[in-house]
Amino acid sequence: MLWLITLGCLVAYVVGLFLLIRIMPRLIARAFDEALFIGVAAVAIFGAMLAFGAIGIIFAIFIGSLASRIGDALLLLILGGITLRTSINAFRPRYDSYQSANRTSRIMAGSFFLLLAIAAASVLILLFLPV
Repeated sequence: MLWLITLGCLVAYVVGLFLLIRIMPRLIARAFDEALFIGVAAVAIFGAMLAFGAIGIIFAIFIGSLASRIGDALLLLILGGITLRTSINAFRPRYDSYQSANRTSRIMAGSFFLLLAIAAASVLILLFLPV
């Protein structure tokens, strides 16, 4: 039964990463005061919740054993790397694509993904600190 929950968590993690990667171009292409921007941002937040939730559930199921900590650390490194790369891509101005992208939307999306990368790094540090 534990392995079935773990498999479900890994599927949720992959779906969360997929949502985060696929939603960023749609997020920066919209103006921040459009109603669709809010909906797209909600999907990005849901993707982050899926990714971080899967890591937390795996840690809780295996009661913080060393193997689960190492696995969670790998998942957090992947999540941090992807969100950092996505944040850098959002901050980088591209003149050939996303021509209708607003500067404010780029800053908001880039800041969100940068904060996700910082959160992944802080959880990674707290993962190995003794309580």
